[in-house]
Amino acid sequence: MSQISVDLTGKVAFITGGGSGIGRGFCLQMASSGAAVVVTDLNGQAAEGVAAEITAAGGDALALTVDVTDAAALEFAVEFAIARFDHIDFLFANAGVLGPADYLDIAPADWDLVLDVNIKGVALTCRALAPHMMARRQGRILMTASYNGVRAGAHVIPYRVSKAAVLMYTRCLAMVMAPYGVTVNAICPGVTLTPMQLSYAEATAAEQGLTREQYLAERAGRIPMQQFTAIEDLTGLAQFLVSDSARLITGQAIAPDGGVMTSS
Repeated sequence: MSQISVDLTGKVAFITGGGSGIGRGFCLQMASSGAAVVVTDLNGQAAEGVAAEITAAGGDALALTVDVTDAAALEFAVEFAIARFDHIDFLFANAGVLGPADYLDIAPADWDLVLDVNIKGVALTCRALAPHMMARRQGRILMTASYNGVRAGAHVIPYRVSKAAVLMYTRCLAMVMAPYGVTVNAICPGVTLTPMQLSYAEATAAEQGLTREQYLAERAGRIPMQQFTAIEDLTGLAQFLVSDSARLITGQAIAPDGGVMTSS
């Protein structure tokens, strides 16, 4: 799948949840376009692995172990990254967790975890970087939201609620940052076959007495374009949103989802 061509040489991207899945895709795409990348993840080994991929390909990367629910750790990571690269141009607030699927299985601790990571973690990450971008009067902030933040459903309810909150936070933060020339947008992936999504598919298929392949085929059939979202669909959109061509796009939720949000 082709990507738009954007030269990001001299730019620096700070990406949370960069050790796998969509976050890894963002890291590799930013690096391939010339940006230096700060790969952060709760799993430090995974972050180091992605950073190693980037440096092996001739790019520049820094791996940091970061818990996005820890404000002090985020602030330290931002300071460390700025000391290394002098500035940060792009923030990808991407780290997230799925949580239990069945409503009756949701314990208070599950609500705490999903909301802490998926919305408070996003807000703390943005707060740690906002003063730096305000002072420079430039920057791009991208949130990883979800079509689940728009569409109601009987499963993964804490996840849906948290992603709905991310969409509202995107709009609110866009208003705060607009006078400083900083754009804030949300990317809403459709069904993307990340490790987290595949684990959910495996469990759901077992509950329904299906193989994973049968479940995925049935799930794809419910998408209007009958295709899952590829990582490249997301990274291509991200490249555009951090480019100068998107300088006036802010407060938006954009969904490369094959029409999922248009269907009932």
